Amino acid sequence: MDTGKDPDMPAPFKIRMFFEWHCGVLWCGDDQTRQTFDVGPIEDRLPLSAETRERLTRLSAWHDTALDWDYPPDPSPWTADERQRFEQAAEQTLLHLREELGEQFEITYEPDRL
Repeated sequence: MDTGKDPDMPAPFKIRMFFEWHCGVLWCGDDQTRQTFDVGPIEDRLPLSAETRERLTRLSAWHDTALDWDYPPDPSPWTADERQRFEQAAEQTLLHLREELGEQFEITYEPDRL
């Protein structure tokens, strides 16, 4: 049975895109990826352009404004409209990452539940 996959091509690295407060955006999604890139946020270990790294930094800083830092249990200060704009930007960034990193990487986005 032909699966359409080249048996000589290694499995893609699995990357999870999600936001942690004051932290990174890209994380390993499986053991193979972790063995190659280690633990913690890995955007600085991936073959990304400086522009893409800056884009991730800006998106992460924007995400951090979704928390009321004076009293974190309170609801997010974001409006529904800002939340939607952020999610659109995150989805656009995901598409950009997939294009830039290519087929060697499988990237999934895990949105927050603010």
